[in-house]
Amino acid sequence: MRRIMDLENPMYKKKYREIYRILFTADLDRLVDHSTWYMTNQYLVDRKTPLWIICESKILNKRMWITHNWGKLEIATAQLDLDIDSSAYHESYKYMQFQTQKEMAEYLEKMLQPCLEENSTLDNESEEEEIC
Repeated sequence: MRRIMDLENPMYKKKYREIYRILFTADLDRLVDHSTWYMTNQYLVDRKTPLWIICESKILNKRMWITHNWGKLEIATAQLDLDIDSSAYHESYKYMQFQTQKEMAEYLEKMLQPCLEENSTLDNESEEEEIC
């Protein structure tokens, strides 16, 4: 799924823009954004959990949670091919915390590199088709 058109929305040019740029250009199978940072009337929980994105990549075989939760920037991952009720799934969890959005974006870009490469390959193929 391609989400590059979403980047043209002025909302994504504000907070967390680098994180959204990486996510929207990566070849992800599923992306669900429960973020509340753009809302004007926020409850306490909304203010304390402004970034909450869940995405899945079959290329990486990962389910990822990208959050800014109570002042902590975090990325959590789990293996996608395991049964979510199994102990193996829960043991596959990995957590990373970051001090800044820049650190988080750099880590996210490294982690999603195979998905970003896959996307650039698709772009090149579609350009070649248009030329012919």
